[in-house]
Amino acid sequence: MQSPKRNFPEEYGIRVMPSSSLAESFPFYIKECGFCSERKFMPGKQYSYNDYLLLYSIEGTARYTKTKNTVYTQPHSVVTSACNTPLIFTRVSRDWKYFYFIIGGSHAKLFYNLVRTQNNIILSNPFVSVLDSCIELYNILYNAEDPARDTWLYLNASLQIQNIFNTLYELGHNIRKIKELTPAQETVVNMALKYISDNYKNELDIDTICNEISFSKYYFCKIFKRQMGITVHQYVNEFRINKAKELLAYSKLSVNSISAQVGFKTPLTFMRAFERSVHMTPSEYRSYY
Repeated sequence: MQSPKRNFPEEYGIRVMPSSSLAESFPFYIKECGFCSERKFMPGKQYSYNDYLLLYSIEGTARYTKTKNTVYTQPHSVVTSACNTPLIFTRVSRDWKYFYFIIGGSHAKLFYNLVRTQNNIILSNPFVSVLDSCIELYNILYNAEDPARDTWLYLNASLQIQNIFNTLYELGHNIRKIKELTPAQETVVNMALKYISDNYKNELDIDTICNEISFSKYYFCKIFKRQMGITVHQYVNEFRINKAKELLAYSKLSVNSISAQVGFKTPLTFMRAFERSVHMTPSEYRSYY
């Protein structure tokens, strides 16, 4: 299943934010941000143990080394690390695209400790809001004209950082729950995913899916949310919207025909769901792509 399309910055860039008493008055603030595709990345050399790296790997693979331990980032993995030891990222795949932020502030250590893992990597989900928040955070910081005096900038940045940490904490919680799943429960979710893939053009609801896989509706919904990070309804909607994106990009079918092809009851329902997910209308998407 393809990830939702995002509007990434048109060019790569790095910005070091000016230090100020205004910035430091917020729970979180950004000292440096970047949207990059480098062969080697060594962030935070000039920062202290009170500063923290947050890196979102968008596509490609990199080797990550910290205090002689080496792990690999995958697409949609998030690295969080204190900047008190050397951090070295080396591109492994042909391309590696990522956002990074150096974070300071009175709440940075607390929230970092809430989300940190043994290898400093959290596997994100392309359908949750972490990447969207990274895009918005980078855009408001990189394009700011006079950040030293822009209260709105630092307020918005602080809120975006907290949103990211909140979502990462929830993802970590869900991963711990997934580890408690039995093989039988995992099989049930896989059966449901295959059924959705084969029948997304037809009317689909939770009762229909549960009847097909012979599983309790209440229990199945809890297991599905734990494993996938989103509800059954959200998954079906995103699956249909991604199928609609393919038809909009590669076919000449009308929007109404595509709506019916991917299983939406009415064109209006389709257009509303599409715009909520993609932040543009189906016609705008077709023109753009």
